[in-house]
Amino acid sequence: MKIFPFEAIYPNADLIPSPESFFGSVRNDYSEYYQNGFFHHADEIAYYILEITTDTKSHTGVIACLQIEDYSKGNIVKHEQTIATSEQAMLKLLLQRGAMVKPVLLCHPENKDLTKEIKKLKKKKEPFSQYTLMEDTITYTVYQVPKSEGENLAKLYHAHLPKVYIADGHHRCSTGEKLLHLQGDKKGQDFSMILAALFPFDQLDVLDYNRIVELPYHLKLTRLIAELSHYFDIQILDGPAKPQRKHELTMVIQQEWFLMKWKPEVLKRYKKTSTILDAHVLDKEIFEGVLGVTNVLEDKRVTYISGIYGPQKIEEKVRESEHHVGFCIYPVQFPEIVRVSDYHESLPPKSTWFEPRMINGLIVKSY
Repeated sequence: MKIFPFEAIYPNADLIPSPESFFGSVRNDYSEYYQNGFFHHADEIAYYILEITTDTKSHTGVIACLQIEDYSKGNIVKHEQTIATSEQAMLKLLLQRGAMVKPVLLCHPENKDLTKEIKKLKKKKEPFSQYTLMEDTITYTVYQVPKSEGENLAKLYHAHLPKVYIADGHHRCSTGEKLLHLQGDKKGQDFSMILAALFPFDQLDVLDYNRIVELPYHLKLTRLIAELSHYFDIQILDGPAKPQRKHELTMVIQQEWFLMKWKPEVLKRYKKTSTILDAHVLDKEIFEGVLGVTNVLEDKRVTYISGIYGPQKIEEKVRESEHHVGFCIYPVQFPEIVRVSDYHESLPPKSTWFEPRMINGLIVKSY
């Protein structure tokens, strides 16, 4: 895998008294911000090291450019099917901006030599830029590594990482590929590269992505429990809880919590898949088979809540209606993501939530 340095565009800190507001609005307002001097152009071609620090953990990765051709060849590996309407909206946005304002989040196996090189480069540098968000709980620190100093970094990526996996940004990758085919090298613009943040697996956390579904009004709760008992062994819980292992879920109805374990005969139906994912089984057996939800991504009866909010948030949302039921799912693990991706399969929609999150406008690359 080859990585490339680039000429970054970065925020003018003197014009950003409220980072929270700026980074929250730059996705849609980048062109206006850029025209009014809210961004600088870096004075040299470079790679960047990104450190994201929370109250409990620090995450370190590299921001660089990769060739769209690697996505077309399958070296940037996907695990999600893209949606045509979302690609259309992204295509319009990218052409309006003429820039990528947020890197695609890519992940890869850990490599000791690469980790050592990143630490060495970061140790020699002062922060290039730094912003603290989310009420002083998350700090984004960027370190600039000029092209000449990053040659060994690039060699290590090329030597040790034949492929990388998309964590977040499937539509940006697929849209980037379409831009290259549609626009080529137009008016001096270069559509052959995509802006990416590369993080080893040990520098990312995969959290659960939980579901709340609105029941059909004719379906009584007692009938629902009876239906679910055909698929699960069910136990009553004392209060809000997340599942502690694979093939267990927790469910909340009104304020009652249940622990649910898939029956062996249900899991047996999926033994030919590369990996049995609880979100997929839930979507197929319960949402589609019992509740009639055939498209969990677009059906308005289904909402999703990231695991960062805890089971109490699920209960709070469920209490808003007697017809809402919440399901907490055990997080997908990195080996499962790799296995699904390598087999050219897809994870269920909204089944992973990666932390930390990339933000718009921190580092930008123009076309």
